[in-house]
Amino acid sequence: MKDLGNLKYFLGIEVLRSEGGIFLRQKKYTLDILAETGLIDCKPADTPILVNHGLQISDGDELADQGKYQRLVGKLIYLSLTRPDIAYAVGIVSQFMHRPQKDHYEAALRIMWYLKEMAVHGIMFRKNEQLGIYGFTDADWASNPVDRKSTAGYFTFVEYNLVTWRSKK
Repeated sequence: MKDLGNLKYFLGIEVLRSEGGIFLRQKKYTLDILAETGLIDCKPADTPILVNHGLQISDGDELADQGKYQRLVGKLIYLSLTRPDIAYAVGIVSQFMHRPQKDHYEAALRIMWYLKEMAVHGIMFRKNEQLGIYGFTDADWASNPVDRKSTAGYFTFVEYNLVTWRSKK
């Protein structure tokens, strides 16, 4: 067995250590996806998804390349490990993996436009002397006009460090 020192990079996740704690990010992975999709020089977006996006499967709409869409959304799902800010948007676009249309692909690209500006963001786990567990949740109670299902989300902090999050239909 060999000691390789402190962990710096693992499965696409950078681990940066400082006096204040540990910072996890996927900057290189994000930039690789931007390069693969040809969006390195794209104009950044302020939000990962439009408010009141209204995405749904519509009869007669133009279909997107299913393989290309599934690869992009799969990479976005993995990227959401260190990016809770895109979890809701990725959950929305992942609902259309079986029959992606042009609007769905554009919504997935908008997440990439958002990530262009925010590629260096990640999660910081700070050293903290206070001990406490805090949780927050919200739901929209059957607001989806297609299937009347709710979207709910939660996140949990331990010692003011974000440790769990989820957005689920």
